[in-house]
Amino acid sequence: MSSNKPLVEAHSRAPPAKAADFLADDFEWVEWGDGVPPGGARTRGKSAFVQNYGDDELRNEVQRVIEEGNIVVVEGMAHVTKKDGRKFDVQYCNIFELEHGKIKRKSSYGALIKGPE
Repeated sequence: MSSNKPLVEAHSRAPPAKAADFLADDFEWVEWGDGVPPGGARTRGKSAFVQNYGDDELRNEVQRVIEEGNIVVVEGMAHVTKKDGRKFDVQYCNIFELEHGKIKRKSSYGALIKGPE
């Protein structure tokens, strides 16, 4: 087994500021979802990734991880508490592309399951 799957699992379980340590300098993130944010938001770079999370509290439940070559797919549930106290849950599927031991691209597909409350 390559080191890609454990790297992505560690990234997925890390708080946002630490999760950025696993990203390539030219990292690109594309989100498609139901209000998480509205479809097609694109983030470029580590600092934009961290800024996107802001001060939100995130609890991530990884349910399944699949690896093939430099691609790793993660399915799970994210429980988010916004700084203003609103809460919501998102079922997601993230597709990671890795290069030279770093996450080069992440495509996120999410569906709002509950909230915001």
